[in-house]
Amino acid sequence: MTSMERVKKTLKHEEPDRVPVLFLALTIGAREAGVEVREYATNGKAMARGQLNFLRKFRVDGVVPMSDVASYADAFGCVSKFFDGKLETPVIGQHVVKDWRDWEKIKVIDPTKDGRIPTMLEATKILKDELGDSVPVVGLTPSPITWSTWLQDMGGVMKDVLRHPDELKRGLKVIAESSLETGKAFVAAGADAVIMNVTRCSREILTPKQYEEFGKPYDLHVLNGLKKLAPLMLHVCGVYPMLDLLADSYPVVAINWWDRGTATSLTEAKQRFGKKVTLVGGLDQTRELLSGTPEQVEAQTKNAIEQAAKGGGFILSGGCELSAINPPENIHAAVRAAEKYGRYPIAL
Repeated sequence: MTSMERVKKTLKHEEPDRVPVLFLALTIGAREAGVEVREYATNGKAMARGQLNFLRKFRVDGVVPMSDVASYADAFGCVSKFFDGKLETPVIGQHVVKDWRDWEKIKVIDPTKDGRIPTMLEATKILKDELGDSVPVVGLTPSPITWSTWLQDMGGVMKDVLRHPDELKRGLKVIAESSLETGKAFVAAGADAVIMNVTRCSREILTPKQYEEFGKPYDLHVLNGLKKLAPLMLHVCGVYPMLDLLADSYPVVAINWWDRGTATSLTEAKQRFGKKVTLVGGLDQTRELLSGTPEQVEAQTKNAIEQAAKGGGFILSGGCELSAINPPENIHAAVRAAEKYGRYPIAL
């Protein structure tokens, strides 16, 4: 099968030839392109080259042309801070929202013009032209509450949840429109699927009641506007992600979370959500993938396949972004193990 065929079957909860492998390989693309992060993050051609090199080197089943979250914050007027180190990921150096009074000042962005989103769109077009229908190209648009914590520091947003909810909600409406337009722009550029990173949908950040008020309505505005355009996936961070809320009420086909470091294992998620969404994960990007041995990565891959692959509906991945310094031999080990143990029908 081609990677596209493999992923499509998996998202339909059918058994492909083997388990697909898809990483959030973002800043690591600079290493594969042989350029500094600043060039990778600001030059669509360099970004596309890095993603293509990563794809061909490691034989994964998809590409995600992105570099860093600051690229989305820049679109609203934040200022990125770049570092001299070749593989140092840029961060948000200056927030555009200083306090609750500034939420009414932000405007809906144009993702084709504002900040560094056009870089990602250019890379998407190049990748789609090069790969056609053989390999999925995946875009990313942030959830509104996540994006808000890039425009203002997260502590300030959490204070606004309690002290200035109306002003924050006005900002979230603007961000939701911006997120919807960003998702549409990725699809127009050629993206075959769109990830929404709902990274604040975790109980150590917001309570379920708070997320129902400040997260879910704005997420659904974006997702409902995109669901007829492309398959939608979620990436959620945190130790206590609200997977029930996401799997039960969001119009998505897949969810990625840090199953190796959270309260919900792949086994439990397969039992609870396995018929609703495809599960994406199985590898620990903070331990085995980053600092373990290839043998440890192989063992963890085998274990993930044992937990979640039978019957389809499972994509092997890390729980979050690959580190820019992730050892190549460990990435190779994960792909080889998926090819070795992930052949259908699963015999493990």
